[in-house]
Amino acid sequence: MSSNVVKYQELIVSFQNAVNNPENLDERGEVNWNFVDADIHLDAGDAGLTLPEDYHIIFNELADEFESTLLMERC
Repeated sequence: MSSNVVKYQELIVSFQNAVNNPENLDERGEVNWNFVDADIHLDAGDAGLTLPEDYHIIFNELADEFESTLLMERC
């Protein structure tokens, strides 16, 4: 992987920041995943980095884990 590509740990931090940003919640308090995705792209661009080729796979895995954790907390 090239040094100008966002590292996995950086993606996790950006993801966590985005899902915890109140601006990324809809009127029901649910995560707006399009906004989270946009924030991650903005973070990468601001750092002069590109996202890895498997970004969407990683994003979906993080989102699934986040949603699962929310479901467990609600039970």
